[in-house]
Order: sequence, then C-alpha cells, then structure tokens
Amino acid sequence: MSQKPSTTKSKSFDETVGSILPSYLMYTQTIGMNVTVPDETDNRPPPIYSNEEIECSTSVNSYQFSNLQSATSSFTNTISNESNIGANSSDNNSLIVANENTNWRETILDNVHQLPNMTFVNNELSNSVKIEIYYTKEIGEMNKKPDLIDPSIYEYTQGDLLNGYIIIKNTSNKPIPFEMFYLLFEGNFMVFNSKDSKDLTPAKSKRFLEMFDFSGSWNEAHINRLVSQDENPYYCTKGETTDPIDGTYLYFGSNKVIQPNRTYKRFFSFKIPNNLLDSECNEHNLSNHVELPPTIGISRWETNHYPERESTKLRDFSIINSSINYGVMARFIGRKSTWEAEFGKFEIPRSKDTTKLVNSKGDEYIILKELTNFVRVIPESKVLTENEKLMKQVENKLLYENFVKRVKEKIDVGKQLLESIEDSNFNDAIELNESLTHLEIEAAKFTQSYKQADSIRDLKTNIKNLEYYECALPLVKRSITGVKNLGILSIKTPKQEYAIKYIPPQRFRDSSIDELASTWKLDIPVDFSVQLPSKDPSHPPTIKNITSELVVHTIKSMSKPIPLEFNHELMYYNPSTNTKGFQDLDTFHHNIVKPLQDQSNTLYQLLKQLGTSNFKIEKQLVDDIKSICQLDEKCMNLVCNDVKINNENYNPKNSLNWTYNTTTNSINASINLQINLDKLSLKGIPNGNSNLKSFDKFNLVPDFQNCFIARFYHLKLVFELSNGDCVRFKVPVKIDK
Repeated sequence: MSQKPSTTKSKSFDETVGSILPSYLMYTQTIGMNVTVPDETDNRPPPIYSNEEIECSTSVNSYQFSNLQSATSSFTNTISNESNIGANSSDNNSLIVANENTNWRETILDNVHQLPNMTFVNNELSNSVKIEIYYTKEIGEMNKKPDLIDPSIYEYTQGDLLNGYIIIKNTSNKPIPFEMFYLLFEGNFMVFNSKDSKDLTPAKSKRFLEMFDFSGSWNEAHINRLVSQDENPYYCTKGETTDPIDGTYLYFGSNKVIQPNRTYKRFFSFKIPNNLLDSECNEHNLSNHVELPPTIGISRWETNHYPERESTKLRDFSIINSSINYGVMARFIGRKSTWEAEFGKFEIPRSKDTTKLVNSKGDEYIILKELTNFVRVIPESKVLTENEKLMKQVENKLLYENFVKRVKEKIDVGKQLLESIEDSNFNDAIELNESLTHLEIEAAKFTQSYKQADSIRDLKTNIKNLEYYECALPLVKRSITGVKNLGILSIKTPKQEYAIKYIPPQRFRDSSIDELASTWKLDIPVDFSVQLPSKDPSHPPTIKNITSELVVHTIKSMSKPIPLEFNHELMYYNPSTNTKGFQDLDTFHHNIVKPLQDQSNTLYQLLKQLGTSNFKIEKQLVDDIKSICQLDEKCMNLVCNDVKINNENYNPKNSLNWTYNTTTNSINASINLQINLDKLSLKGIPNGNSNLKSFDKFNLVPDFQNCFIARFYHLKLVFELSNGDCVRFKVPVKIDK
C-alpha cells in the first residue's frame, strides 16, 4: 500500500503556502465585497462599525412553552420571528431574504443546505457544468506536474495536509454567470430522511468545520496563494493566465462567468486543525464538544457522487441515515432568474421543507453545481493526566446535577404559583418567577464554581470508597418447609476504565497492527464473597455462567445541542438494579432520559394550569430539556466469544476456589477474567467465520462527544446463578488512537 503524504512541518507547506487567516483586506475582497477597497498606498484604518450593526439583541430572557403534548413532545418557542443577522423570515418561515445591504453572503452560507440543488438534475444548464476534485501528494503549482493520490485509501488526522486542485468545465456554447464560488474544507453532521431514500436534502445538517481557501474561491481581487508570489493584491491582472501543463485557465476573471467551452483549474491546500473553534459550542462551552469527531457513517451525498462506495462502506454501527463526514467541497451558487434568461425556464427539485432564499428583488438563489471529494478523518485522542480525568469527571457531574436542580427549581416555582393562587398571593409569586427566570443560570454557574473545588477534594479523599463496582445479592433457599437464609453474595471488580487502541480497517493499514491488537486482550479481576448468616461454613453458591458483551452506544440529537458531557459514572450508576431476572434497568434511557421526560411532563401540566404568560421558562433551559428528552439511541451488543477464567474455559464446578475466612465469617473467591476482544460477533447472529478478527469485521471508531452526536463503549459482565438470578456490571471501555 502507498504511504500517506508527509505531514511534517516543512518548506512544502508552512514556508510555501501563505497565511489562510482572513485579514481585514481578505475580508473586503471576499465576504465584504461591497466595502470600497482603498488604494494600495492608503493607510486608512478599517471602518468603525456601530453597535447597531454588530450587536445581536439579547432582550428575550424567557422562553414560553406551547403545544406540549407529552413528556417527549417538543418544546416550542412561542416567541417566534427571532431575527437572524442579515436575514428576514416571512410569517410562515419558508422565505429568507438575503439583503444586499447586509452580510447577504453569510446569510446564504448559513442556509446553504436548504437551498434547491441542481447538481443531480438532468437538464441543459446542470449538465453543462462539470466539476472534478483531485488530491495531490505535494502542493499544487502552475507549470508543475501533479503527483495524484487516491484519498479513499488513507485515514487522515490532525495536522495532515490536503493538497490538490479542482477542474471546472463549461461544455456548453453559452457563458454561465454565478454569484458565488467557494472552495472549502468542510466537516458536517448530517441526518437524512429515513422515509424517502432518494431525498438528498438533509433532515438535519450541522456544519461544525469550515475552512475557506481564499485563493481557490472566487474573489474580485487576486490573493497571493504562495509565499513566493508577489502580485498586486487589488487587481486580478492575470485573469487570462493558463497553466502550460494542460492549458487550463487559472482565473475566472472579474465578471463572475464560466466562459463557454473552457476548462478552469483552481488549486487548494488545507491543514486539518487540531480542534474545532470554541464557537462551535457557544451555548454550553463544553471542552469535549470542540474536539474533532471521527468520520462515522456515510452520507447520501457521498453515495450519490460515488455510487461504488456504497458497497465498500464500513460497519461502524452508526445510526441509520446519520453520518459525520469531511471533504473538500466546490460549489457554485447563483440566481435562478439569471440562468433562466439564458437557458429558458426550468424546474428545480424541492422537498416540502425546502427554504426559499431570495434577494431583495425576489430573485431566488440556488446551487448550480457542487461536488465534495470526501476523506476519512480519525483524529488522535486527547491525552489526559489522571488529575485531569478526575476534574473532568467532577465537572460533568456538577453540570448534570445543576441542570437537574434547575429543572426541579422551576417545577417548585410552578407549584408555588399554584399554591399562591389559592392563597391570594398571586402577584408576589409572579414576581418570584420573573426573578428566578432571569437569575437561575447565573446561580447555577455560581453553585458550580463554589462546589467544584470541594467536590474534587471530596473525591480524592474518598477515592477508596469509589474504587469498586460492587453488587450484593441475597441468597435464599426455598422449600416446602419455608425459606432459608444462606447469606449475602457480593461481587465486585475494580472501578477503572479499560483502554484499547483503535485499529483502522484493512484498506487503511500501512504497518503492522500487532502492537495495537495486543491491547484488545483485557484482564479484569473479580472478587466474590458470601457473608454467612451463622458461624457454620456453608456450601458456596453456584455461578452457572459468566459472559461478556462489548456494547457500542451511540446517541444523537435531532433538535437542540446536547447540553451535557456524559461519562460512564453518570450514565450507569446503579448496578444493584440488575440483581434479579433478565431486565436491565441500569440504562442511559432509564437513568438520564426518562427522569427528565417525567419532569418535562410535570412542567407541561403546570403550564396548562398557569398559562404561558404567567409561568415563564428561560429559552436555554427549554432547549436543553428538549435536547435530552428527544435523544435517539442505538446500542449494538457484540458478544465476546473468547472469555477465560484464570486462563481456562469456565467450569461452574471448579473455576472458583472458595476459601473460608473465620475472622469475617465469610467464604471468598477471586478470579482473573480474561476477555479477548478480537473475537466478537453480533448478538443473535451466528459468528460465521470465527477466524476473522473483530477489527477486520467491524470498525470501532474512537469514542467522542459532539453537540449533536456521541459514541461510548462499555463491557457488560453478566454473572448468572443457578437459581436464575443475575448480576450485571458495566465496565467502561475507551478506544484511543
């Protein structure tokens, strides 16, 4: 297999490609084109914007509920028509106006996934524009023969370089004007319509990464791409320059037209960032949510552009029709009326939820053509010290407890309002509600800041009390003469996170994986103890079977950003609920989602009685409740087919060597549970080729958390007694790269 292009800092990138950070000059030449560009010798400072232009209103402090139908129903904002900068919505929210007097290009980009798309439409206009994206080993330059690479055989990570060029052809005999052409590197979370497999408009789309190539995108002025270039930045004097290698045109010119029967080339260079921008989690400022998430799933855009990839998609247990994807994107956007004047009237595909975006004259903007050449990104895991892990655990717990407390306090306020109505103290209660609505977030933050230090200190002090997952089970013997107490069985295992290394799928491997595979063999110590009811030694209980499953747990939000970071201790905290039968109640839904659904139902009932004008709830709290209540989940259980006890297959008769302790009046046994994770199979499905390793059948991406999607892993250990009782433990597993 060919080796991935070098990603080390060298002259090939840092000393070759100019800065891609948008200076004020770049801003005026791209997004802010309407601003007059000064002469080269003019040293005037950038314009001073008024508060009216840069401030977004924050006067809405409350969020009212309406149309709450059940505990899991959506919370609807009754304060409609919230304004977006540069966009105005009509009453039915189906029309967005991109006013040329404001940042209209930003309005278009913010709503780009809702625009009608001509890419796959079979008509003269759409068929006339051809786009191809190529990746190269080195940075592309004019008059330099490119060394092409196939990105589909590589896994990229932070700091890796994406170099290449795009080819654009107008095969018609007519000039094709455009308003915007962008060349960028994107990361998107997408969910597509599960009821219509042909619908290419995402039901949910969140762009979490967007890096523009200011040189490759269209600009009124030429921007020097390479350090070695020294051209006038204000005038595109070389608009007709061609590349001697293939005769392609390197510039569109200043009139924003794809000339007939002409081929263009635009170079690009990107470096995959280490993190996302902090603004990607503005609402909650959660550190894990600005980590780069891995590629997971495959989008309909990718399979429509590259149908052959449907047959080679990986089995990574993503939620159906959901994906995280990365790629270099080229896109032309223009006005429908302009193209119809040249090519005649045409129909464009629209889904029922398509938003119409127009300029101030009513001309509709549409996507003429776009193409993304996708790449696979699996970021390296962030390494934390033990203290950092401890602090993160405390932080997550505090945020969750404060969130639950805020919801409970709002319920308590509602109940006080009802009581006040009965006691004729209604006005005082309304004032109390208004005051709490404005201050409850700040109070929660103060509570967190004051308690965090104590929580960390307490956790360190009591660490010995937290070092075991432990479950106790009463042992009884039933007979016709009655019930006999045989003691209490305790099973425990050290509370620790088991880390395994990420192993890429076969087609992405360029070196031996033996060292990585060795981490997929886990040793888990388990202690058994029976506290006897009397001084007489008793027969130990029979542990009929010991099994293990690796659980792949994925959650996603289709509504609002997930307001919390979760860890194993928050999601699974009550193993004692697993002591009887086969119903597992220690689940994420039972522990996190359902209690909040019950509380939201209580809030709904209070709203019905008090009315939304009297009982106000802050906007952020409504969004956070909605997000958790409507989380989608997918759990895949992978059976561990290679489980040994002290290097041998488990035998109920002799695998546990019980000993009697006269001091504690108990019998005890200890085992070393050896689990080989390279022999996994889907639960309920025959193992098939048992010689095929797990990492050759499945792709288990590193665990991650994002504002809208997250992936977790844990081992479920099941100890089944001869009387049918079960004890279950969930042990955290982390997959690191």
